[in-house]
Amino acid sequence: MSAPSVARHRIRWKATVALAGALVGPASAVWAAQALQDIVAVVKRIQEAAQRRSFVGTYVVSHGGHMTSSRITHFCDGRDQIERIEALDGQMRQVYRHNDTVHVLWPGSRTALVEQRELVGRFPAPLQPGDGTQIHQYELQVGGDERVAGHDAQVVLFKPRDALRYPRRLWLERRTGLLLRSDLLNERGDVLESASFSELQINVRLSAQTLLQEMNRLDGYRVNRPVYLPTSLDSEGWTMRPPVAGFETLQVVRRPMAPWIARTAASGVSDTGPAADNAMVLQAVYSDGLTHVSVFIEPFVAALHKRGTPATIGSTSALSHRQGEWWITAVGAVPVAALQQFVVGLERRKP
Repeated sequence: MSAPSVARHRIRWKATVALAGALVGPASAVWAAQALQDIVAVVKRIQEAAQRRSFVGTYVVSHGGHMTSSRITHFCDGRDQIERIEALDGQMRQVYRHNDTVHVLWPGSRTALVEQRELVGRFPAPLQPGDGTQIHQYELQVGGDERVAGHDAQVVLFKPRDALRYPRRLWLERRTGLLLRSDLLNERGDVLESASFSELQINVRLSAQTLLQEMNRLDGYRVNRPVYLPTSLDSEGWTMRPPVAGFETLQVVRRPMAPWIARTAASGVSDTGPAADNAMVLQAVYSDGLTHVSVFIEPFVAALHKRGTPATIGSTSALSHRQGEWWITAVGAVPVAALQQFVVGLERRKP
């Protein structure tokens, strides 16, 4: 869900080819394990599998006793990616993506959100390495073979080298490298969140035209088209001191405040008011190669912003901090200690 700052970096092709050969061919388990030690190649393989394969499946996410499921239809012909994600639980919602253009439809209320998403909303997510240096904040451990949704899978564990990120255990389809299951663990090894295909068909024939027609069928919908303006922290008068270890800036944008408030309604904000509809919030996105942290900077409004304890849903936490006339919120699937460094590390540059 990638950014230009990510796209300009390239991973060594030879390493990826060696890994693919080890996993796809009839190589020995020892050779496969040796190839998997290249942590950058493993991440690259997962990305390429999602970008180059057409598949249809049911995807289930569980955390804290709650479970949601979606039907994912993913088309790829080597040039275009078209995807439909249909929520199977709760309010009816359909998410369509054509490369970086995303349509979110709520048929019940006949409303739609149309936007460009370079960093978020993709499947699998996040798994977007930069130049390969941040990803080495993790140690790669190779597990055994298991089966997920009827497919043979290789189990790998990304174990963090510090307390600023969570361990992540992945199940990769043996032939293609497609991500079949992902468990996010705490420092004790307990599962915070698990996301997995319950059934999956790979390399299926799909109609791109049919998916695009569904995506663009917006007659009768009230469509919101927020505009995102690329910028930088420096030009906006901010700096991060010191940088949070292992995280790099992927993108900084100015975006409408209203969609941001709507998405964080679970934290207690339910009424934006007319002023918020025209207001803008600054969003900076950081990545360590496996996970993202978004930092939002907006003017402090006493009626909206209430200091409280960190909010956590599943593996995702949010932490807010007032700095003078500004309200800073960090959100990500990382320990609260990492979010604390983000919100405290942001400094307003003196004129």
